[in-house]
Amino acid sequence: MTSLTELESLKDVISRHGLDARKALGQHFLLDPDITNRIAALAGSLDGRHVEEVGPGPGGLTRALLGTKAASVTAVEVDPRAAEIIRELIAFYPDRLKLVEADALKQDLTTLCPAPRHIVANLPYNVGTQLLVNWLLPKQWPPFWLSMTLMFQKEVGQRIVAEEGDNHYGRLGVLAGWRTVAEMAFDVPPQAFSPPPKVTSTVVHLLPKDKPLP
Repeated sequence: MTSLTELESLKDVISRHGLDARKALGQHFLLDPDITNRIAALAGSLDGRHVEEVGPGPGGLTRALLGTKAASVTAVEVDPRAAEIIRELIAFYPDRLKLVEADALKQDLTTLCPAPRHIVANLPYNVGTQLLVNWLLPKQWPPFWLSMTLMFQKEVGQRIVAEEGDNHYGRLGVLAGWRTVAEMAFDVPPQAFSPPPKVTSTVVHLLPKDKPLP
């Protein structure tokens, strides 16, 4: 098996495929391996567990997740250009990496891999909030995921972790506080992305409560 350090650089992969980030897809590619490794570590021990990643793009975070002892990584990607890059990566990790070409808003994540599952993703800006709401509102609780480690625009992250009385408190704070323990872990500056967004991003870690409020 090829080690992660032997893989072609992400910048070279992007250049070879001519992969330009598209605003319509909310794409900003995270290329800094120190940050992607930090996100993967924040998810906690993934030993023998299954990870679902939404919007892998050129696969920076995917590589970091493969560097853990996760049993498998399932990448959900709607962009066929990025999907082709993930298919190349599968050639090096055929037993641990799976690609699902689908719109994550319409995809049932409970069918993609066995439990226990963790969701780890640099979510596309244009659909990140709706995806989070979907994952917070399954009929069955505890949910199909053990934890969620997700990147959002910092303003969205502040709304997720906000408590009553906070200026950012609203729908997202109510939903997240109802069923999870949510915390902002660390910020990610614009220059860590290609192209750089106009805002700072933040990584939010969510754990399900055993007994949510009625």
